[in-house]
Amino acid sequence: MVRLFIKKEYETIQDRMIVTTESGDKLYLIVGKWGRLGDKLSVYSMDGKRIVEARQVVLSVFPKFRLYQDGIKIGTIKKRPGLQGLKNPYFTVTRLNWMITGDYDKQIFTVRRFTKKILTIEKSVSFTGEFYILNFENETIAPVACLISQLLDHYEQSKENTWNDMKQEKYSLSFMHPVLMKLKKLIWTK
Repeated sequence: MVRLFIKKEYETIQDRMIVTTESGDKLYLIVGKWGRLGDKLSVYSMDGKRIVEARQVVLSVFPKFRLYQDGIKIGTIKKRPGLQGLKNPYFTVTRLNWMITGDYDKQIFTVRRFTKKILTIEKSVSFTGEFYILNFENETIAPVACLISQLLDHYEQSKENTWNDMKQEKYSLSFMHPVLMKLKKLIWTK
């Protein structure tokens, strides 16, 4: 089992993230931005060679990205509505025959090829910042898996609210704070 970690070092117009192994070895650099038509997100090896790239081609609630490896199109990732419309959407990756489902509130995703689970992606927030944990068997999918983990986070909930809530929860001395946080979350999700 391969386990990789992606940590967002800092927020800028062009995000830069380092992908590391469990032992802390740096494998890849993810650079780019998304959210506007024509934006790109790329995965580079640590020696500077671009391995995989995603180009945004549709800007909507259900965005679409084309995936390229060494300049050759390897597929398209598209967000699709769930059975109940906007509730429980999922992603498909054409040509690779991947389907990505998950819990957007908990930020835990499963990638399947046909019926076989090939990858899990989990987003966590700690006092050191945001990071992603990727678990998979086949090492050859690592660059694409890293790229897709960032595209799933495309329309995430407000990062600032999550960070402020976590800071407030960690340093609050009030016994009512956990109750108020749950109440706030219930109201905010409706």
